[in-house]
Amino acid sequence: MVKKDRKEDTGSNLFSEVEGCLDTLKRHISVIKSLLMEQPKGIIKISQETNLPEHKIRYSLRMLEKEHIITPSKEGAILTPEFIASREELVNLAKKFKEQAQSIYDELNGLLISK
Repeated sequence: MVKKDRKEDTGSNLFSEVEGCLDTLKRHISVIKSLLMEQPKGIIKISQETNLPEHKIRYSLRMLEKEHIITPSKEGAILTPEFIASREELVNLAKKFKEQAQSIYDELNGLLISK
């Protein structure tokens, strides 16, 4: 086992939960991208296209269904009309998070580096 230096542990622990959420979000977006190219599409095909394991695709599909972004069909997952209608809203939410992340970066940079 490789021991990390204490300084790395502090930084990674502070952002580890957010980093995990961002990884999951990127995976969900990869699934949506795959479905935007062709639908319906099943777990195996999405897994092959995204190079992500099937169990992670299965989880993403469950979460996307819960959020009414996809719906299952006999042939595979399809994007819902509600999602298609709300694409601009999703982009606006992403912009809001980008601005929040930039604000956090600016604050930390000002407090810890730029003095």
